[in-house]
Amino acid sequence: MKNYKPFFEKFFNNQLTSEEFEKFLSEIEKIIKKVLRTSFYAQIEEFFQKLCGTEYLRELAYELLLRFLRNRDYLLSLNYINEKYIFSCAKNFILQHLSSGFKSVKKEISFANLKSQESLEEEKINLEESLPQYVVDYLETHRIYHIIRILKERLTSKELETLCWYIYKQIYQEEFQLNVDRNVIYKRWERLRPKLREILREDLDEEITSSKLFELIRSEICEKLSYILK
Repeated sequence: MKNYKPFFEKFFNNQLTSEEFEKFLSEIEKIIKKVLRTSFYAQIEEFFQKLCGTEYLRELAYELLLRFLRNRDYLLSLNYINEKYIFSCAKNFILQHLSSGFKSVKKEISFANLKSQESLEEEKINLEESLPQYVVDYLETHRIYHIIRILKERLTSKELETLCWYIYKQIYQEEFQLNVDRNVIYKRWERLRPKLREILREDLDEEITSSKLFELIRSEICEKLSYILK
């Protein structure tokens, strides 16, 4: 059975090339897909697809890798890391995502049991120091696209217009043409602010830079607004 420890060692020590990282990520995706197909009913995979979009496997793989990163000392102490171990970790990780209302889980595996009851202290990790920059950028961009998808789903057409108006006017000091009275747009913005705070509190990571977030909102929402609102 394949030993994944060399991949983890290179990952933790910033030695993976972008091609190797992509290959490693794809391997994790395949294992997660196998977990979903063999350990859960089909509705669970559909739930994650609805929650995370078509890139649900990639998003779950990112999150699982970050969990591995927080437990890197323990993982590096292992002599051998096979697919079965990653499978069990992925299964437990997915279980933690499910609400208590889901009854379709066939059998729960405790991540703590996999570690022989050893308690691991989760350390706060500065990603920019722990990972190569291309990995940090990759994770950050993917997370922002997730936020953009959430904004498209949860904001109304008027709210999207108002968000774009604010970004153009306040961030880029540019005009954003709206056939709306100035007082009306300001009132819209005041109503939108608490809703945005709620969304960003749920989905915005502290590692995400605001400039990159605004840039992608501008390109993926504002510049495509007429298409999105059709």
